[in-house]
Amino acid sequence: MARYFVNVTMEIFTPDQGVGEKVEKNENRDARWFADTIAEKTQEHIKDEFQHSERNYHLNEVQVNYLERS
Repeated sequence: MARYFVNVTMEIFTPDQGVGEKVEKNENRDARWFADTIAEKTQEHIKDEFQHSERNYHLNEVQVNYLERS
């Protein structure tokens, strides 16, 4: 089985957290949680989707390495 590393860019949007000194910190935490949840669900979905495939496709790990606010 051949192994590949794939870099994926994903654009996400999170709700505004209001105003105040902790807004950006809270929004960053919210964005990180959302991105991590998407990564986790992607791995679960791929495993389920290809479970009975004729060929052996496998997604080992999905992780969020970098988060940038635009």
